[in-house]
Amino acid sequence: MRLRRTAALLLLPLPLLAAAGCGSGAGTGTGTDAAPPAASSPAAPAPAPSAPDRPSDATSMICNPYFRQELAGALGTDVTQPLAPTWEKRVYSCAYHYAGGTMTLSVKELPDAVTALAQYDGLRGSAGAVTDLNGLGEAAYKRADGTTVVRKDSFVLTVDVAELPETFGTPPRSRADVAVMTATTVMICWQEHSS
Repeated sequence: MRLRRTAALLLLPLPLLAAAGCGSGAGTGTGTDAAPPAASSPAAPAPAPSAPDRPSDATSMICNPYFRQELAGALGTDVTQPLAPTWEKRVYSCAYHYAGGTMTLSVKELPDAVTALAQYDGLRGSAGAVTDLNGLGEAAYKRADGTTVVRKDSFVLTVDVAELPETFGTPPRSRADVAVMTATTVMICWQEHSS
């Protein structure tokens, strides 16, 4: 799968990572056995201001079947339950339940980049000790539990790995590395579909 190649390229500068591609299409399928969408439509990474009752296509990528398959290839393990995305108060999220634990992906869609910056700064301020992550979105940090938070345009992405074991996947990697790899893949997808 493409994500294995993408994961191996994590040390490259972000523009080169974007060229690696994501290959996902927009959609919000929830089944673990669902096939990837046959065709993909461009999804600009910006909330759909005219449709606040549903997440943007870019946001929906985090829980679609193709993205799930990409993560399964990269992590060497797949979910044990179907994804069940939720959309509440402009937060789209889904839990990736694995045999060894759970990783939750969420995107908060905000009206503009200024509001996203305020949201990101508020989360950062309440997170305790954090480590900055350079080259990921417009700003990113890692919490002590490995969870990664990224700000990009008017989105705030959270890859919460607090419920994963310290090492996870095949081959085993730290849960913090799993979070960064997952967040990087989301950024690649958004970049690919915004151009």
